[in-house]
Amino acid sequence: MFAKYSLAASACLLACAPAHAQQAGAEPVQDAVPAPAPAAPVWTLTVGAGQLSAARGHASDRSVSLRHVGPWGSLALERLQLQRFGTSDAATALDAYPWLWQGAYANVRVQSSDHASLYPRRVWRAELYQNLPGDWEVSASRDALGFDSPVQIDGLALARYWGNFYVRWRHQTVTSDSASGKGDRLVLRYYYAGDADHHLEVSASRGRSVDATGTAITSNLSSSQGVSWLHHFHRAWGLRASATQSHDTSGSNARERAASLSAIYRW
Repeated sequence: MFAKYSLAASACLLACAPAHAQQAGAEPVQDAVPAPAPAAPVWTLTVGAGQLSAARGHASDRSVSLRHVGPWGSLALERLQLQRFGTSDAATALDAYPWLWQGAYANVRVQSSDHASLYPRRVWRAELYQNLPGDWEVSASRDALGFDSPVQIDGLALARYWGNFYVRWRHQTVTSDSASGKGDRLVLRYYYAGDADHHLEVSASRGRSVDATGTAITSNLSSSQGVSWLHHFHRAWGLRASATQSHDTSGSNARERAASLSAIYRW
């Protein structure tokens, strides 16, 4: 469960397209004063659903998000639902993207589960982004997942924009009481209409984990590939679709395939 100062900032922080420019060649008004552009949307409602297919069991999820944009950034209230292994769980989250000092912003998220049967009981994350000269961006993050055995994820990322393209590499380490791991993820995004409302994205990741259970220590490899598409058919209406497949060497070489679809409405 898809914020940058240039194109991606419009997608994650502002969640809206720039005001439409006046049509070239339009007849001027009588007093030669251009008509005002329509105000940018300040609310975004996103409703999504996903399915996962795996040898270890199928899963389905649902999500609803309402995000508000202000001069300080944006804040979303989210409701999540997950069904897997014959049980279900739900969680509520607050997700914020505040502007900070010049060229910097952050993502702060707090999430609480209803039953902690599938979701962690508590989740919090913080990521700091900083623009650099030459259209580069660096970020550092920490996630804390409140499972029975707490999990901590630390990440470092480097990204760059050029033209209508965006590429990001992220390295992360994962630690818990009985396991540790590290991995890398590469994302390439193409803004095919030259704005944040329309893009295609491909991603690939690879990682290794070490699990200590009793007196046994096992090492597992994992990998995943994904593709996503965001398209706004109208200033108010949009659609996001994604598909991923993953594989790991734990158990019987488990494979998973997942797909999701979200409808977006802005006003």
